[in-house]
Amino acid sequence: MIRRESRLDSGLPRDVFTRLISISRSQRWLLRRQEKINSLFSDFTDEEDQSFLCDLLERFTYIDGETLADSLEEIGRKITIDWGCTPENTLVAAMDKSRYADSSSAVAWMIKPVLADLGDWETHKIYKKLTDLIDDVSSGQKIVIVDEFVGSGETLSKRLKWIRGELRKSGKSVAIYVATIAAMELVQRKDLSDADDFHTTVWLKQGINDYYSGEELTAATDRMIDIEGDLLPEVNFLKLSKYSLGYKKTQSTYYLENGNPPNNNFPVFWWKMRKSGQRRRPLIPRV
Repeated sequence: MIRRESRLDSGLPRDVFTRLISISRSQRWLLRRQEKINSLFSDFTDEEDQSFLCDLLERFTYIDGETLADSLEEIGRKITIDWGCTPENTLVAAMDKSRYADSSSAVAWMIKPVLADLGDWETHKIYKKLTDLIDDVSSGQKIVIVDEFVGSGETLSKRLKWIRGELRKSGKSVAIYVATIAAMELVQRKDLSDADDFHTTVWLKQGINDYYSGEELTAATDRMIDIEGDLLPEVNFLKLSKYSLGYKKTQSTYYLENGNPPNNNFPVFWWKMRKSGQRRRPLIPRV
């Protein structure tokens, strides 16, 4: 529970403090972030802004270790039972194509023991990069692409079109499946026709658009943009305008325990600098 001295240090109004205590009972990950909550609410002292931030905190989907284990088991069953994938007919790959560490590579690594438990899968059937399996997959086989989080769905759609194109160049007919821990409901509006099926264990709503309508929606959007106005417009070549309301305006409120939170989250929760040039202690810092 949030300590009383935390309220005194941050100067939180009683109503806001009481609400944060209530939120912490369901969003228990906030218990370990009291100092960062204090920092967040000391940055934004208008009580209506604080109430709005409480609304968003209440809507967060937090994936803890136990939930992650359940999600991996669900993905494993989807791969082996529903999609009929076996070590003989399937290659699994992270959605990542770059040289840098990526959460999809982590999911590919974590799914190994799950698949080993469900069948005779071996490590050479599971790739850390999507590009590495193009030459290895054979016509008539299956590909399963795994990832942690899908935001707007734009990257996924482009990635699917790319891999279909590469397979066509090689004259290979391959079934493609995608499985993720979490995905925004926005993904359902994207063209994912290059995948034979898409599965996520958690569907996520937008933090503003899916909770307000009409004048309230306009007011809530304007309030968040005003809040973002107190953040530094550019940090380490990252332009805040690109991430306003979350990348591609995704409006995510999502965090995987010990993970690198996606830039689809509202920047107020992860942006590093105040408009004054002072460094912040964001609630969910990201690299």
